[in-house]
Amino acid sequence: MSEAGQPREVTAAAVAATDATLDPGRTGGITAIWIRELRGRMRGKRAFLFLTFYLSLLGGILWLTLRTTEGMGGLTATQAMGLGRGIFGGVLLIETLVVIALAPAYTAGAITSEREKQTYDLLAVTPISSLSLVLGKLLSGLSYLALIVFASFPIACFAFLFGGIDPIDIVRGYIVLVAAGLAIGSIGIWCSAAMSRTQTATIAALIVTAALVVGASAMWLGLDSRLAEAGRAERPPQALLLLNPFIAELDVICQATGEACVAQQAAMPRFGPAQAVPIDSTGRPVDLGQGQGIVFQEIPAGGDFWPVAVLLYLAIAAFAIFGASQSISPTRRWRWHPRRRAAPVEPEAATHG
Repeated sequence: MSEAGQPREVTAAAVAATDATLDPGRTGGITAIWIRELRGRMRGKRAFLFLTFYLSLLGGILWLTLRTTEGMGGLTATQAMGLGRGIFGGVLLIETLVVIALAPAYTAGAITSEREKQTYDLLAVTPISSLSLVLGKLLSGLSYLALIVFASFPIACFAFLFGGIDPIDIVRGYIVLVAAGLAIGSIGIWCSAAMSRTQTATIAALIVTAALVVGASAMWLGLDSRLAEAGRAERPPQALLLLNPFIAELDVICQATGEACVAQQAAMPRFGPAQAVPIDSTGRPVDLGQGQGIVFQEIPAGGDFWPVAVLLYLAIAAFAIFGASQSISPTRRWRWHPRRRAAPVEPEAATHG
């Protein structure tokens, strides 16, 4: 092989390897931003003090729950299963509240803080792409939140001592938590990319989160009450409840316990020839005392609501991440107002001019 050909092959191989594994605009940029932000967040006492307080609070609630059972003597199998399911449901709902409250706060200042410190221009001239910058900031903001959530995993597993809960039930609950945290955190990143101040971005992220979580459910309740006053049997669209992570977690809990849930009740007709009613502990429908001639219809147990909610949360996260990357991109920014084109110059006016 000639000397001129050998360097060409080595150079091509080196370029291919560089493009495949060491491109700083792809995975390398995400890792660099992620590690840099996470190290800065974990320095100091604040992160560890909050984590200690959070775990102490959960542990105190669990201790008070167990103290209430001391005066009962020995627990029956049914009572023990009910206690285990109560611990499981309580931990999941508390963690859902933590995710909804902290995810916007941890991500809304990720990019605006760079602008306020006047370091955003230095970060923008690096070979890191806009998408890598957004993903790195998002992962750094959600990493500490993930540490808080998964640190309570042993407390949730304490329900196994009483029974009534399978390991797959805890896996389902944490899947909903991860998807909801990713969606809400992505909304915070988008607000941080589109705005210039951290305070404004945080308030906007909290308002959008409240509108999706609380506003959609309140809209469903308002529509349902209007339909009930009008004497109509149909219910509002169940899709309005998909944006509420609490209802998704309740569906996971209902699937674990095998009982009827809020999401399933909201999808059943209010009244009519086939009356939808919950079932009691013996498996029989509860008699609502509405007269004879009503055919009772059992409300199915949970399990078909939370998978759809998880897919919706992932779609919201993908859309928000794309919007954030476009908001900070200098070359592919969305233009809300079309450019005004100059009026064409007529040939006569150009000639006389």
